[in-house]
Amino acid sequence: MSIQRIHSGWNQKGKKRQVGQIASALAVSIWKISKKTLLNLENEGFDTDTWSERMEILKEVSCFQIYVANNEIKSYDKEKKINFITDIAKKLNETVNINQVDLKIPKENIKTKFINLLNDRMGEYSELEYNEEPSYKSRIILGNHLMTHMGELDNNWIRMYVIDQEVPKILLSLRRPIASLVNK
Repeated sequence: MSIQRIHSGWNQKGKKRQVGQIASALAVSIWKISKKTLLNLENEGFDTDTWSERMEILKEVSCFQIYVANNEIKSYDKEKKINFITDIAKKLNETVNINQVDLKIPKENIKTKFINLLNDRMGEYSELEYNEEPSYKSRIILGNHLMTHMGELDNNWIRMYVIDQEVPKILLSLRRPIASLVNK
């Protein structure tokens, strides 16, 4: 399908979208933001040596964004939100699996399956407060998880860089598609 067809289809005003379509579109946005975050980290000189390390970073950032999306979506009732977040997770899981195959990442180098990682992270993040934005503690947790996938040289700085620089960019970038796709 051409980019133009996708673009014009989404711009048709007043057209009703199914929850799965909206979730898929938001999952694409989450993946793009995760890739941009990884690129920002590498451009700042933080060390990733292998594609499997990069994939783990993409998965961690995606999990954090799903946590944010779950808290930012206000227009859905509880059941609809659960189904919506599940659809996002399925789409991102598919994207992760396709990328792992395309990058020829050996199975033994894949630390955790995305869905298992997401369940762990959602459990971890859900214990924290969320008042208008993720708590400082949740940002520290993201930084700590990213530290485990970066080179030793960077471990002292990655957490603070993520908290101060990347999380604000992630929030700004993620709130746009949430506002336009979900919270209309």
